[in-house]
Amino acid sequence: MARIRSLVRQSPAVGISILALVFSIGGGAGYAATSAHSSPKVAFHKLTLKNGWKPQTANSVGAPAYGVSSGVVYLTGGMHQPSGANRKFAVLPAGARPKHELWIGVFSEATTSAFVEILPSGAMFIGGDNRQFFASLAGVSFPVGS
Repeated sequence: MARIRSLVRQSPAVGISILALVFSIGGGAGYAATSAHSSPKVAFHKLTLKNGWKPQTANSVGAPAYGVSSGVVYLTGGMHQPSGANRKFAVLPAGARPKHELWIGVFSEATTSAFVEILPSGAMFIGGDNRQFFASLAGVSFPVGS
């Protein structure tokens, strides 16, 4: 401890650096402890699929669903369209709709990029190439009324 006091007396910058190091180590540990438990608790509700879209049941993907937690809408699940070409797959209820049209990239088996388009009316569409494909809603989220 005497050596640290000696260093601090010689240069206040050394003391400030030591304090910064101590607080950064302590602050980082606190952040890691709280962020590990900060996942939102979301109650998911089944989406009613339309226009020939079917839930994806392979690989434990789960049926498409939505949930709202702390003002954020979360989507999950996967689906495919065995036949047809209508890209409208579901409608969100009033409490889970955006204020503006949203375009959000999603994982799919499409040969080009795929996206989900969500309208203020709640209508949801999958965009991509013009063939039937699997699409995942996992990881899609947006603020209610965004």
